[in-house]
Amino acid sequence: MAECRHLADGRGWSVGEVYRDNDASATKGPRPGWLRLLRDLDDGAYDVLICWHTDRLYRRLRDLADLLEVAERRKITIATVVAGGMDLTTPSGRFVASQMASVARYEVEQKGDRQVAANLDRARRGQVLWTRRPFGFDRDGSDVFIVEAEAEEIRRSARDALADKSLAQIAREMNERGVTTSLGGQWSTKTVKQVLLNPRVAGRAVYRGEDMGRGGPAILDDDTHERLVAKLTDPRRKNAPSTAVKHLLSGVALCGRDGCNREPMLFTTNGADRVPVYRCRRCYGARRRDAVDEVVMAVVAARLSAPDAARLFSTEVDVSGLSARANELRDRRHSLAAMFAEGLLPAESVKAQAKKLGGQIADLEREIAVATADSPLSEIIGADDVALRLSELPLLTVREVIKVLADVVILPAGKGVRFTPQQVKIEWKNVSPGEGY
Repeated sequence: MAECRHLADGRGWSVGEVYRDNDASATKGPRPGWLRLLRDLDDGAYDVLICWHTDRLYRRLRDLADLLEVAERRKITIATVVAGGMDLTTPSGRFVASQMASVARYEVEQKGDRQVAANLDRARRGQVLWTRRPFGFDRDGSDVFIVEAEAEEIRRSARDALADKSLAQIAREMNERGVTTSLGGQWSTKTVKQVLLNPRVAGRAVYRGEDMGRGGPAILDDDTHERLVAKLTDPRRKNAPSTAVKHLLSGVALCGRDGCNREPMLFTTNGADRVPVYRCRRCYGARRRDAVDEVVMAVVAARLSAPDAARLFSTEVDVSGLSARANELRDRRHSLAAMFAEGLLPAESVKAQAKKLGGQIADLEREIAVATADSPLSEIIGADDVALRLSELPLLTVREVIKVLADVVILPAGKGVRFTPQQVKIEWKNVSPGEGY
């Protein structure tokens, strides 16, 4: 700037206005100052244009063409501090200007290629210098570190997602707790999913969306992240019905009739009076929702009020063994499709076995979630009034408590038989036979 003014003083020119495009690229994007300069020159406001160098004035042939049109109409003189003068009204002047623009463009592209190569090399060495800070991480120069408060939110969200809580519910609860994204915004299903699927949370470097391998501190272990990816990218989720849960035991209660293979019972309404019930989709057996809920809540509250309730927490769990067993079951489930394709198993047998394996995998995943996370039971055990505490908890938390504790089986009854509590069988998961529950 000072050199430009010095050149004007030396030539006896007075400076009318200074045009700036600070923080604006000369090769892409809008340049308000440049556009305003062209308009003013075309309006005849000035007859001399001073710049440090032409590559500070234009780097694209398109911009040069615009300037040539104005210069030819208005006979503009261009003076530069380091490159001399330029007369755009002559063929030789226009030729020199176009060559300088081509050279400037070439240098910009070469610089860009070098920058991309350098960034890729750093990424391969685990040094990704992001422009937008990812949730859970920050950096000091090239040293990446974990933001522990945000990392705990990621771990909590991972546990909830693996325990079948919807991403919409996870996002809603984070917003209710006042947690914001790294940009200070609200959470949505999309942003929660992006964070949980990002390889960076498992300690992997990411460059332009590509997993570059190990490179940085990890918030989630590999096994947890792999299970998350498998769950959240399962194509069946796209066609699944809404996961917004409104009824305590819908999908949790199991049909105990022979031949139904413990089919989950879902909420619906029955008869002309639209009585709320849980119904089996196989045998169409149904029981009143409010009666079943009342029995289950009372029994669960009694169990959690017992003196030995604290024993329900697992203190020594072989998480690695559980994970290995779950992976083994997943492999067996995947092999069923190949056996069906080769004609070794009929479709009905494949479907039944896949469903059984899916249930066993879900049970193992719940055990892992309870062993590696804060159990939902921790919010209840020790409360002065367990029944009251249960009634105060969110519906999803109560459902998770029930799934951790027991299987709820609805036993068959004859047509027209009134409901009795004995028709609801509670099969405890962590209680040995003869303990009284």
